[in-house]
Amino acid sequence: MKILLFLITTAQLVLANQIDWNGGYRFEYLQIDRPSLGTPYQRKEYGMHFLYLSPRLIVSDGIQVVTRFDVMGDGGSSYNSYLGSVWGQGNPAGSPSSKSNTLGRNSTSSNIRASQMYFNLSQENASLILGRAPFDFGIGMSYSVGNGLFDHWNSNRDQVSYKMLVDNMILMPFISRHYDDGYAQGSLVQDEGFLVLYDNKQTGNQIGVMLERRKASLSSNDTPVGNATTNPSVIGDSVQGDMSVQKTNFILGKDWDNFSFRLEAGFNSGDLGIVKNGQSVKSTGYGIASEWIFKNASSWNYAIKTGVASGDNPDTTDYEGFQFDRNYDVAFLMFNHRLGTYDTLRSAAIRDTGLTVGNSPDDEAISNAFYFAPVVKYRWNDKLDLNQTFAWAQLMVSPFAGGKGSKELGFEYDLELNYKIREKVMWSNQLGFVFPGAAFKSDTVPGSENNFTFGFATKIGLQF
Repeated sequence: MKILLFLITTAQLVLANQIDWNGGYRFEYLQIDRPSLGTPYQRKEYGMHFLYLSPRLIVSDGIQVVTRFDVMGDGGSSYNSYLGSVWGQGNPAGSPSSKSNTLGRNSTSSNIRASQMYFNLSQENASLILGRAPFDFGIGMSYSVGNGLFDHWNSNRDQVSYKMLVDNMILMPFISRHYDDGYAQGSLVQDEGFLVLYDNKQTGNQIGVMLERRKASLSSNDTPVGNATTNPSVIGDSVQGDMSVQKTNFILGKDWDNFSFRLEAGFNSGDLGIVKNGQSVKSTGYGIASEWIFKNASSWNYAIKTGVASGDNPDTTDYEGFQFDRNYDVAFLMFNHRLGTYDTLRSAAIRDTGLTVGNSPDDEAISNAFYFAPVVKYRWNDKLDLNQTFAWAQLMVSPFAGGKGSKELGFEYDLELNYKIREKVMWSNQLGFVFPGAAFKSDTVPGSENNFTFGFATKIGLQF
């Protein structure tokens, strides 16, 4: 009788509420011939698959609880990401003989992870968000929620924010916590900020600014420090105090009938709470990304992506490095996969240095470079698109002390064929050719070369 009453009560609760579902699935296969640009080739070849489910529980009018579950999301364990699981992920090396991959008959199981869970209270012209929620701004140069069909990375945070809408103006103060040591007060990493955005959909005008200050106490300041000779990810010798860095981002955009553009700029300033050569290290990096889209009624369309990200100068005390969000891509291989035998882009501070150029996912980012990437798009029919990208780039600063070496990164030519199998189902094929510049070759790094390489990827994705 008790079980029957429980089932009846549960059914009433389910019927009294509504759950809306959305999600996505993707499978990808990739090969890169010579990511090392030298010998040995360190050839890359792998497949990955990933599924996410995002139920939205509508408790009552204007009150929702949103979650996201990532299935087969164990890949890239070094990162909190949407990479997915390696296709053919078996038992780890050294497993007992009862888990032998050569004698086994099934693959290992994968965990289900919850990457989002937040409360959303919607009012007439405002909404309150409380919990682990996605966060983005502008065109995704600094923050990207990872909603793209083949996005591997995400920006989420434990936050409380209040978004107010006044005509076409959005005002949003927010506080987010990235780390808390426990129940005691004080040991945390926290953001405090404010966002102002004017976005007029009718006129196509967009302008906004986001001010954000990240603070970390001494006990929670985990900025990479140590011996730069043995660990390329470090940006200082030791942690000496609290971190306080202000991030300022601007977005500017305009749409016309035949042309539109977007420009986002970000600037860092403040004290990292670490020392280098006995001096305090300041954060002074900056980045600018722009997109110029030319539209017409024919099957041909054109776009240009160009921008710059500052790089950390090994000859100075301050940290001038700036890295774009990894979801922001301008080429298939360059700034997406690691290339070469040393940290040419000065981006090791955000990468897992335990992984090699031939055994790592697409964990590279735009950093220490100026790039120019025109795109030609041809719409064959309603189902078939052909895109061509030509990307050229050069370094902002040399990765070596004294400014030694070339700054020429070279160029890349990409072909992309997209076939729309069904509504919301896409099959994409990419072919990229990289002609590396002299920046990848240095007399101070034995074995470094800048030979030609190419890569291929085929992937299928759907969203519902």
